[in-house]
Amino acid sequence: MYIVVIQARMGSTRLPGKILKKLLDKEIIFWSYDRCKQANVDDVIIATSTNKENDILEEIFKSKNINYYRGSEDDLLDRYYQVAKNFNTDGLKIIRVTSDCPFVDPTIINDMINFYESNSFDYISNHSKDGIIPEGSGLEIFNFKFLKYLWENELDPAFREHATGLIRTTEKFNDKFNIGFYSYKPENIDINKYKLIKTSIDTLQDYEKAVYIVNKFNKYDFLYKDIFKYL
Repeated sequence: MYIVVIQARMGSTRLPGKILKKLLDKEIIFWSYDRCKQANVDDVIIATSTNKENDILEEIFKSKNINYYRGSEDDLLDRYYQVAKNFNTDGLKIIRVTSDCPFVDPTIINDMINFYESNSFDYISNHSKDGIIPEGSGLEIFNFKFLKYLWENELDPAFREHATGLIRTTEKFNDKFNIGFYSYKPENIDINKYKLIKTSIDTLQDYEKAVYIVNKFNKYDFLYKDIFKYL
């Protein structure tokens, strides 16, 4: 079983409330959500925090009948664990997505699932050294066993704040788990140029670029490679 967990919150030092800004007539967070729903996954859950500023998200999720969870603001690792443990954890795999990446590509999710299924990894990321990883396309897949071990044994608050995001920067778990990397290499695209293009939204300039992109296509369904070929 594969579930997508999208981490989301209203707080942002550089662009507060960014995930509710609209591209065409859809909020950024629902670009992420709807694209993940198109992938070959069993469920998509949005995980936000109990901070009062996120009350508006809960109201919207309820109105749209979207599965959501509210947990710790600072302990993102716990937020993921609390979501995952409510499923049948036997064979459960979690796909980590961030809500400020409106152009997450369901075809890349599917390719990573196939890669995961074809190997014996506990954790994979597409933040590889030889692949192409523009900001805004980062994905991770890991099994519940891996998540539970981190939740029980990793006590560093700085690590827990980033959930599994620091795995690729450390080798401390390599002797216990099989860590792998998926390389995304689209055809007919200059690798060096591709690495420089950022589509996650952290600043007003990022948002303006996203508006520029969607105005070009004027539709919701287009792929990552389409964006980069255009830019």
